[in-house]
Amino acid sequence: MSGWSLSGRLTRRVLVRVGIGWLLSLAVGLWVIAHEMNELLDRGLGTQADLVLALVEAGRPLPRLSPELHLRVLRAGRAAPPAPWPDLTQSDHVETADWHVFRRDSPDGRLAVELGQETGWRRDELMEAARAFLGLMAAVLLTAVLTIRQGTRAALKPARDFAEAMALRDATDLSPLSARDLPAELAPIPRALNGYLGRIETLLETERRFAADAAHELRTPIASAAAQAQLIAEGKADPAAVPRLRQALDRLGRLVERLLQLSRAEAGTGRADDRADLIAVLHLLIRDRPGAAIRFDDADIERLDLALSPDSLAILLANLIDNARDHGTGPVEIGLSPGPVLSIANPVEGPADLTFERFAKRRGSRGAGLGLSIVRAIADQHGIGISHEMTGKRMTIRLDLAGCAIVPGA
Repeated sequence: MSGWSLSGRLTRRVLVRVGIGWLLSLAVGLWVIAHEMNELLDRGLGTQADLVLALVEAGRPLPRLSPELHLRVLRAGRAAPPAPWPDLTQSDHVETADWHVFRRDSPDGRLAVELGQETGWRRDELMEAARAFLGLMAAVLLTAVLTIRQGTRAALKPARDFAEAMALRDATDLSPLSARDLPAELAPIPRALNGYLGRIETLLETERRFAADAAHELRTPIASAAAQAQLIAEGKADPAAVPRLRQALDRLGRLVERLLQLSRAEAGTGRADDRADLIAVLHLLIRDRPGAAIRFDDADIERLDLALSPDSLAILLANLIDNARDHGTGPVEIGLSPGPVLSIANPVEGPADLTFERFAKRRGSRGAGLGLSIVRAIADQHGIGISHEMTGKRMTIRLDLAGCAIVPGA
């Protein structure tokens, strides 16, 4: 498996940055060393010139000078010895490209000494100090590189162990992963994986429930349809057998459609960028039910975008509208109010209550008992609040859409 190395990239970046800082430090350090060395050597050279003058005045023998030093003694009335630097006329300190020179005169002016030190010698001494400084910094830099490489490898060992544990995990094991031994920088990885595994487990559980529900609920209508078909095939059916068969097949089709809707709603397969216009979807659902007594008051709102797919919104609203039509005794009234809140109301006979349990049906209902379960699943996934109340003989269901409404410009 090819790819970039975190350890290598970190080492290179640290090496570059530390190297630049090291070079700057080296340049500044060498400049400071050169400056301080020149001042120290100049003070020492001046002190030696004073000492030589005192010894010459006292007639004492001179000590042996270092090879980089050159001495010239000037006496009044005598020719001046040659010197590799320009003539000096008074006590002074002169620097040339090749020499640093100090001149000291006696109080009576009859004696003077000039002591010079080669600039090349100073340069050689400075380079020797620079090489020592360079070697020290290189050792520090090498130690830093090795420490970083070893440290990153040690820090990434929990990540390698985590990857090995993932590779050995059974395909059916969807339990959450532990991030206990991982560094904080890598903790988002198992959190993201746990979220992904949780979604897969939800999908698998939805699939298992769909299979169980389908097996349970489809058994009776399939058996009924098969019995009617058998009677028709044997010529033993009465004239009402064909309508009963058609009715059984219609009920079977509606049940399959509801089971598929419930499975899709519970699986939550929508995308984060889904958008649906509530006004347009409601008008479309009303047009698809010609002859139905449905009145919609849109409060002069031309568009209201919600953060869910048009299909999910259509399934939710269609189930609520059809539930109101199937169990009500009068027109269905749909209205919008600030919040936004969508209300669906209709008159009913006698006391009534709503239950959102799966396969829960009122006595005498011909439905599958899944409509409100589908509504609850979609609403919970998209932050839509559901409430209902019975006032006299009028049932009202309210959808609080504030949690999924998209405000223009927000």
